[in-house]
Amino acid sequence: MSHVTVYPCASYEGVPAEVERAFAAYAPPMDGKRVVLKVNLLGPCRPEEHVTTHPSLVSAAVAACRRRGAAEIVVGDNPGMSSYGSTDHVARMTGTIEAAAGCYRNIAEAPRMVEVPTPGVGRVPVSRAVLEADVVIGLAKMKTHVATGITGAVKNTFGYVVGAAKTQLHAACPGKEAFARAVLDVYALRPPDFSIVDAVYAMEGQGPSGGQPRFVGRLLASADNVALDAVMARMMGFRPEQIPYLVAAAERGLGEIGDDRIHVEGPTDPIPGFRRPKYGQSMGTWGARLVSRIYVTQPQADTDICIKCGACARQCPVEAIRMDPYPVIDAARCISCFCCHEFCKPKAMRLAPRIRIMKFLRGRK
Repeated sequence: MSHVTVYPCASYEGVPAEVERAFAAYAPPMDGKRVVLKVNLLGPCRPEEHVTTHPSLVSAAVAACRRRGAAEIVVGDNPGMSSYGSTDHVARMTGTIEAAAGCYRNIAEAPRMVEVPTPGVGRVPVSRAVLEADVVIGLAKMKTHVATGITGAVKNTFGYVVGAAKTQLHAACPGKEAFARAVLDVYALRPPDFSIVDAVYAMEGQGPSGGQPRFVGRLLASADNVALDAVMARMMGFRPEQIPYLVAAAERGLGEIGDDRIHVEGPTDPIPGFRRPKYGQSMGTWGARLVSRIYVTQPQADTDICIKCGACARQCPVEAIRMDPYPVIDAARCISCFCCHEFCKPKAMRLAPRIRIMKFLRGRK
């Protein structure tokens, strides 16, 4: 039986008290140990955009580790950016460097090449700090995700992989089920000892970066990261069985997703009217599966919003985007990983269904 706790938290001012309660319930001994706090630093977003782990959670977790005598505390992440220096920029923009109070590190430095069982991948660079830590604590964000349905404690570990090397996994694993397995291959390298999910403000709609902030007023914590995400999914209006990486995690024995296998304390009532991604995530019915065979979801640039920065082309793992001067997407080459949508700061990448045969006809024009 796994345990998940949901802590009511009406504002970020109340985070330190609830974080201390979560540490008291779930933190392993850390006196004299090396601790990594794995945050979510998706991109250079301000805290009030609620795309990344909020600074109040970072500072509260650092303080909790210090009270428990941690010998070394490292706060970090590997955003899917293309250059080493951009990681520091993201950490500064998100308020993480200041909140970490001297504990922030650019964990892309000196990664270790690690073999993963993901077909067609081989070895990937993984943060040495994570692999050599005595204790790893996830500080995730409750968000929707156009490619995986949700992103929380488990998907947060995808940031173990250094920078643009994530694109290798995207390119090798097109499709929701294949990518779900790739996410779990990375997660299994070093599951966090426990995780806290920032759900004071969540993101609904076209997450993980293109959605809208939504006040939820809660923190979630558990030593079973899979169970934590399953509880979070239900609060967001999903069934865990609709999330491919949760299904695969349960099949691999990495955690629990069934109601009868998770003991939950605290308010878990579904969030009224929580908006899920419109595209990219099957709803699990036979009708939806049939539609998914006919249609494929692909991005399309809104030229009224696009600023021609080229971030989408730089982040595309299969080089399906060229600038002319706006993004032009090769529909036949596109694998619907939505990296361009994720890294589009002005939110100009729209997602739309396209008949599968038209995808190939359009891509061959």
